[in-house]
Amino acid sequence: MQSTFALLPSAVVLVSVLCFRATGLTAAASAAVAAIVLWLAHVFEPPSLPQLASVVADAAVLTALVAAMVVPGILFVEATRGRKSPEAIGALVVAAGLPKPQAAILISTGIGVMVESLTGMGVSLLVTMPLLLSLFDKRAAIGIGLVGMSLMPWGALAISAHVGAKLSGVPLESLQGWIAAVSGPVAFCLPALALLFVGRPTMNDGWVAVLAGFVLATSIGLASRFIGVEVAGVAGGLAVIVLMVLLAGRSEGLRAAVSAPGLVPYLVLLAAVVAQKLAVAPLARSGFSPVLSTDRVEFAVLTSPGVALLAATLLAASSHLRPALLATVALRAWRPVAAIALFMLAARLLVECGAIAALAHTISGLGREGAAVAVALLGAVGGFVTGSGVTGNALFMPSAAAAGETFGATPIFAALQNGASGHVGMASLPVAAILLASLPQREPGDDAIVLRTALTLAAWHVLIATMAALALLHLAM
Repeated sequence: MQSTFALLPSAVVLVSVLCFRATGLTAAASAAVAAIVLWLAHVFEPPSLPQLASVVADAAVLTALVAAMVVPGILFVEATRGRKSPEAIGALVVAAGLPKPQAAILISTGIGVMVESLTGMGVSLLVTMPLLLSLFDKRAAIGIGLVGMSLMPWGALAISAHVGAKLSGVPLESLQGWIAAVSGPVAFCLPALALLFVGRPTMNDGWVAVLAGFVLATSIGLASRFIGVEVAGVAGGLAVIVLMVLLAGRSEGLRAAVSAPGLVPYLVLLAAVVAQKLAVAPLARSGFSPVLSTDRVEFAVLTSPGVALLAATLLAASSHLRPALLATVALRAWRPVAAIALFMLAARLLVECGAIAALAHTISGLGREGAAVAVALLGAVGGFVTGSGVTGNALFMPSAAAAGETFGATPIFAALQNGASGHVGMASLPVAAILLASLPQREPGDDAIVLRTALTLAAWHVLIATMAALALLHLAM
């Protein structure tokens, strides 16, 4: 049972968040302190200064990898706000003139998925919740809004997949396909889940939900296969938007809404991601491929989605870049980056001191199917306590990959860990706080409604992802 001590940092975070209402930064600090205590207490392996130096170096590289996406992402969001991009999205929904159930599908699995995949950090809720509240009662709007947050494994241009690939040792080009296979079934179910919150949908609405689910999941899979995981969620959301616009069949006013200047930054960003993917290989062959690395992890700078985010911001919204805006970005960015650094420090310390190896050994002893279920549960815990698939992967991806290696199925276990952390991240307290902040009139019972709805959805998502992973394991043997 010694391996259970590896869960101490997560347990500390869970208690600090749920019982003491700690902020994300405070929770991350508590996780780091717990990991340091385990290291100093010689619970697994003897502590040493070279060991600590390796931990700090690894954490610094991984934090740089994430910060290179988070900071440009916030910059993009703030700059496009000046171009009235959220308002342009709202005008598109109005111009489509869809029945309410189909509007719910468009807003949640089209607009919500696309915006969250581009920006991350719950930004999509700030766009979708006002639209939903104008069409539905508060309880329904909360549920539909959370459905739009359910594909966090592809959020913020799939940062978590990049981190997961580094920590699992599975090349991103391979992992992205397994992520689509494990989490794709969740995507297929989302339009139908949105209808559940609407109430009294027609048979036609049901068929539209099935078609939208097929389009969403298929587009994600095809984009992962032929372009890259960074644009998979964006492609899925955009495909649903196109589908719903075509089903609307209205040309009056819709053409103007689609061509609104406020939508240009999103299209520029999509083009920038594709251009970046095409340019990386030729630049590497010419000798230009800057890399930050240690003996264990590395960050190839040109492969970061942050490059595309920065380029799109400069191309589409440079006129809105002001010193005050840059100050706002710095103020918003430092806390999540600091929290990520502390979580990375805790996670790498658990790896170096032998805690993760011990945990992986215990998980492997459960058998192939039992180990997969345990990985899903730990991933879910990581996503919930940290509020992010990125930091959830930082905590438990090494143990998931090690357990998967035992059964010759590392990519499947890594994809399951990535999916569980991401799908449950939408039920975390930071996301709930963003949703509650978007409500015009917050009432005492809203917190319970949000948490209960989010946890119910998250449990369903993890069940579907786990069943998909078990099916893949069965087929692989």
